[in-house]
This record gives sequence, structure tokens and C-alpha cells, in this order.
Amino acid sequence: MVRLRPTICEAVEKAAASLDHGGVRALRVLLHAGVSAYWPLVKSAPAKQVEAYEAAVRTLRERWAVQTDCIADPEASAVYREMDAEVAAFLQLCADRSGAQWLEPVEAIAAYAVSVLQGTVLRWLADCNDETMLVVLDDLVSSLATRAAEV
Repeated sequence: MVRLRPTICEAVEKAAASLDHGGVRALRVLLHAGVSAYWPLVKSAPAKQVEAYEAAVRTLRERWAVQTDCIADPEASAVYREMDAEVAAFLQLCADRSGAQWLEPVEAIAAYAVSVLQGTVLRWLADCNDETMLVVLDDLVSSLATRAAEV
């Protein structure tokens, strides 16, 4: 089982305890709480974020230098599967606590969220524009909420 980062779990549980409503409206609150707890973790260790991108790019560069067939790289794809699993666990936690259910497989929604988050982090590392990051993360929460329904 994938273990969520304690900071994110705590934020979701705290927000869930204060809810006086359920369903998709509550889901949006919980998603926002989790994403809001995630972002300071990214900002607190920018060098670590850059190192992770560099390692991924180095692995992919070495792979594509010797292989032209489009076959998943075992090392790089394993990293993404781990991120997908962690985000899927987060999404499921939010759905469970809100009384909402996902309309699509949670794994597919997680893959979308990871892709958006990866791009957001990379952009922030380049421009340190917190305002843009906040807009993107808010749009991500809105987009995720449209993929759920009341139970």
C-alpha cells in the first residue's frame, strides 16, 4: 500500500473534520487542502526537485541515445507509477472523506494530476512565479472535482 505524505494526510483529515457538507463540494475543499499542503513541500526543497528532474532526464537521454523503439523505460516509468499511486491514494482519501466517488478510474485521474503537477513544479523552478502556480493548482482542483459525483 502506498503511504501518503503525513503533511498531506493531516491537511485532508483536518479539513474533513471541519466540513459541514459532503459530496463534490466537500471533495473540492479536501483536494484544495491536500494540494495546499503539498506545495510548501515543493518550495522548501527546490534543489531536490531539480535533482529529481535531472535524474529523470539523464535516464531518458541515455535510453533514447541507444534505443529508438518506443518502449517504456523501466526505471523512469517506475518513478511515475510510484507518483501515480501516491496521488491515487490522495484522491481516494479525499473521495472517501467527502462522500464523493470518481467517475473515471482513479489511476487515470492520478496520471493526469501527476502530469499537471510535474509541469507546474518545473515551471515554478524556472520562474518562481507563485501567482501562476496558485492559478494552475486551483484549476487542477476544479478540473479534478468535475471528475466526481455525489455518492
